Formats: sequence, C-alpha cells, structure tokens
Amino acid sequence: MSGRGVGVTSAVTAAVPEVLVPVLSVLTFLGGTFFLVSVGPAIYWFGPTREWLTRRDGARLLAVTLGGLALVVATKSLFAMPRPPEHVMLVAEEGNGFPSGHATGAAVFYGALAALTTVWSRARRWLLAAGFVLLVGFTRIALGVHYLVDVLAGFALGAAFLAVALALTRRRIHYGFALAAVIAGVGFVIAGPTDDAVGALAATVGALTGWVVIGRREALESHVHPVAGAAALGALGGTAAVTLQLNVAVLVVAATHAVAGAAFVALPAIQDHWRDDELTV
Repeated sequence: MSGRGVGVTSAVTAAVPEVLVPVLSVLTFLGGTFFLVSVGPAIYWFGPTREWLTRRDGARLLAVTLGGLALVVATKSLFAMPRPPEHVMLVAEEGNGFPSGHATGAAVFYGALAALTTVWSRARRWLLAAGFVLLVGFTRIALGVHYLVDVLAGFALGAAFLAVALALTRRRIHYGFALAAVIAGVGFVIAGPTDDAVGALAATVGALTGWVVIGRREALESHVHPVAGAAALGALGGTAAVTLQLNVAVLVVAATHAVAGAAFVALPAIQDHWRDDELTV
C-alpha cells in the first residue's frame, strides 16, 4: 500500500451510496482529457462569435490546456506512484495516481477560462472555476481512484503551471504551444513510447504546426462553420481518442494525434483555403 495513506479516501468512498456512483462518474468526466480537448477547441472556434473571448485568447486557452495535459503525462511517469487499492475503488482505474490528472487538468482549464473569457464578472468567473475544480477533485476521492494528496498536488501543479503559461503567452502565443511540446517531449523521454506519451507529444507538435499555418495565412480571425467544427471534433478527435483505447501501433497513435492537433488549431486557415479553392473553380 502506498505511504500516502488511504484513510481519507476509504472514509469518503464508504459514505458514498451506490446510487451516486454513476452520477460521480459523469461529474468526474468534467476534468477528463477527452472532455477538455473537446470543449477547448470548440471555445477557440466559436467563442469569438458569441463574444465570450477573442480568438487570440481562445488560442491561448488551447495552448495552456495542452501544456497542462502534457504536464500530467510527464509528472505521472516521473513519480510513478500507485492509485489506492482496488478494494477501495468504486470504479476501475488504471495507471499511476500521483498527481491527479483530472485535478491538474481541471485547475488549468477552468482557471484559464476564468482568466481569458469576458462573460459575467471576473469574481464570478473565478468563483465558478474554483467550484468546478473542487467538484472534479472531490469526485476523484469519492470514487476511490485517488488519495487526497494526489488531488491537492494536482491543484497546486495546475495552478502553478497556469500562472506561468498565461504569463508566457500574453504576448507570444506560440511560446505556449512550444512549451506544451517541450513538456510532452520530456514526458516521452521519462515514460518511453507509451500511448499517452506518444499521443501527447504528437498532439502538441501538431498544434504548434497548426499555429504556424494560421500565422502564415493570417487567418486567425476567420469564421469557423459549425459543421466544420463538429466534423473535426467527431472525425479527428474521435479517431485520436479511440486509438488510445485500442491496441493499435504507436505510429497510428502518433499520426492521428498529430493530425488532430494541427487541424484543431489551423481550422480557420483550412476553411479559408477551401473557400479560396471554391472561388477559383
């Protein structure tokens, strides 16, 4: 058993009625990688139209989120600490437990939303962000898949990275995408060619490439059609996610994540290119 202790987690899981387990499983999804890398691009594409944030700040949100998720892969592999025992878990979870990836990702993503969006007041945004982050952290303990220290470490790691990444991208957004790729590269060195490490590295390098494409075509502010966004999320994002669940070749994982990362960031430029082609036909 881990030296981090299981007392708090055991006490909380013992108090959870069985009927609430599916509810907690849904709520914990709010801090999961699939959710964050689906909602993040959607806000980047469509947020400016609804005046939630600028497209530039939407790109910062993407860069910061990708960097935070890459940091999760790197730190989990670095510490390689186990989760609570199986008899404590209310749902099955595999992989390393420290720090909590959901807690880290939630702190980065919802913190970035509070910092970069313009809806409501700043105080209300941060209050809501804190609520979502705490909720996600609680679900990880209540489901028995993390120790309290895992969640607290995730909060601290996510908050620290958020502060650094927001400062770094204030003037140069490509620094954020580059930082994400560097962190993912470090994670790859530490973890080796695992699916998570390969996927993180490929996605961040793809996103950095997509940002270069956007800059060269000067298409950052171009409108993104909802159909194009839905297709990109469903086809590219869905395919990349499936490769992590199936026993496929590492090269397939790398290719799908690289294409998805590049397309998500460069979608405004890709649509511009299609429009130009249609006009010349």
